[in-house]
Order: sequence, then C-alpha cells, then structure tokens
Amino acid sequence: MVKFGGIGKKYKSKLKGSKGSKGSKKHSSTKEATKEESSPLFKNEPKPSAFDERQSRRKGRDGERSDRKNKREQRDKERADAEAEVAAVKKKKSKPKLSQAERDAKDSKLGCCTKFAEVIVKIVHLLDLVIGLTFVVYGTLISQFPDPATAAVITSLSFGGTLLFTSVMGLVGFFSGVCHRCGLLFSAWSAPLVAGFYLLVIILILADPDTYEDYLTEHQDVMYLDDAEILLLQSLVPLFCIVLASLAAMEICRFLVLRVLRAKLVRYDGASSRILASQRKETSASASKRGKKGKSSSTRSKSSKSSKSSKSSGMTDSLLEEDWDDDDDDAV
Repeated sequence: MVKFGGIGKKYKSKLKGSKGSKGSKKHSSTKEATKEESSPLFKNEPKPSAFDERQSRRKGRDGERSDRKNKREQRDKERADAEAEVAAVKKKKSKPKLSQAERDAKDSKLGCCTKFAEVIVKIVHLLDLVIGLTFVVYGTLISQFPDPATAAVITSLSFGGTLLFTSVMGLVGFFSGVCHRCGLLFSAWSAPLVAGFYLLVIILILADPDTYEDYLTEHQDVMYLDDAEILLLQSLVPLFCIVLASLAAMEICRFLVLRVLRAKLVRYDGASSRILASQRKETSASASKRGKKGKSSSTRSKSSKSSKSSKSSGMTDSLLEEDWDDDDDDAV
C-alpha cells in the first residue's frame, strides 16, 4: 500500500508539472501576442472596420459564385455538345422524313427490280397452278376404280387442291387490290407448307425406297402404271429428289419475296388512290372556278347590255323631244 501510494503521488506530481508547463506556455504565447500588438509597427497599421470586412466577405462570395457559374456553364456546354453529337449520329442513321405527297410520289413508281420480282413470282404461281391441276386430275382419275389406292388418291387430291387454291389466290392478289391484296398474303404463308411437303416426300423416299416401290407395284393397275414405267421411276429417283428439292427452294423464295412485294404493292395502291383523289379534287376545284368565272362574265355582259339599252333609250327620248320641239316651231 505504501508503494502504491508513493506511485500515485509521483504520478500526481507529474500531471501537475505537465499542467504547469502547459499553462506557462499559454501565458508566454499570450504575452508574445500582446508584445507584438503593442509594437510600433502594429500601432501604425489601422484596424479594418466592419464595413471593410463585409466588403471583403462579399467579394469572396461573389468570386465563389462566379466560379460556380463558370463551372456550371462549362458543364452545360459539354452536355449540349454531347447531345448534339448524339443527335447528329441519330440524324445520320435515320432517314429524312418526307411529306405525304413526296411519299406518294415515291410509292406510286415501281422500280425495275420490283417488276422483275413480280414477273418471277407470277411464273411460280402459274407453275404451281399447273402442278396442282395435274395432281387434282390424276387423283380424280385413280379414284374412279372400285378398289383405288386410297393413300395415293388422298395425297394427290389434297396436295393438288392446296396448290391450286394458293396459286389462284396469288394470281387474284396480283391482279386485284381487294382487301389489301390478301391473296398474296395467303399465298406467301402457304409456301412454307408446300416446301415442307416436298422435303417430307424426299425424306420418305430416301429413308425407305423399297416401301415406295412395293406400293407402286401393288397398285400399278389402279394407278395407270406398268412394270416398265415402275422401273423407269426407280431409276429416276435421284432426279426426282433433285426436282423436289428445287421446288422446295422455289417455294421458300416465293415466301420471302412475296412478303416484301405485297407491302410494296399495298403502298403503291394507297399512293395511287390518294393521287387520283387529289387530281379529282383539283379538277373539281378548277371546274368550280371556271363556273364562277362564267357566271361573273355573264352578269357583266348582262349589266353592260342593260347599260347600253338604257343609253340607247335615253338617246331616243332626246331625239323624240327634239322632233316635237321642231314640230311645235313649225306650227307657230
């Protein structure tokens, strides 16, 4: 306990010494400050007034405000430049907007590529029409037997009827603009189904040619075939597959071309109808103007005639009066 007490006393004495040293340092610093203030140099300098301090603070605030304003203007300028660059890029990418009259004038003219595509697609429709008609006629012929080849009859009639109907709808869509040329739309979306049928036949023939040959030999009497023709068909299987693949590719091309071609033709129909309507309005307006001009000219001619007649009547009245006066003088 004695030891701890002595340690505590020593620690307290150290703390007091440190406090005393701090107090002495503060006292010495205040003394130095008072000495500096009491020096003759500081005495000669006038103390700033409250107004000067306010002015200096105001100037500092004005400077900070101007700096902030300059930074804000620079930031706005950079942002405007960035937006102008983005707008320029968008303007380059986007096509310039045309007026309705300019769009109609552009859509009312079909280019050479469009006309060529139209001719090619018409030829494809005619080819599909011939193929479909052939299948329908062949299906009806082989269906007249008492024990027909049912699978061949169903396939021929269904496939032929589909081709016949789609080709007729496509041709109607080409030559008539009814219902926004919906015939072309129907023909375009039926082309993938026809192409899928062609590819399915190719796969079935190449996967199991024996089944195909056995079916033909079994029903050769009701399908108007003989052994020589069946052998010829067997030898022409690769060529038959190539033809079917070509027809499938043709149908896919028809699908892709008809979608674009129909949109162009629909725009062409709308533009031509609007141009015709505007021309009719112009002709009717010119006719009405001519009618108004004719009416105004007729009213003017009538007014001139009436004025002339009034003048002539006035002249005759004056002449008659002169004649009466002469007669009176003669009588006297």
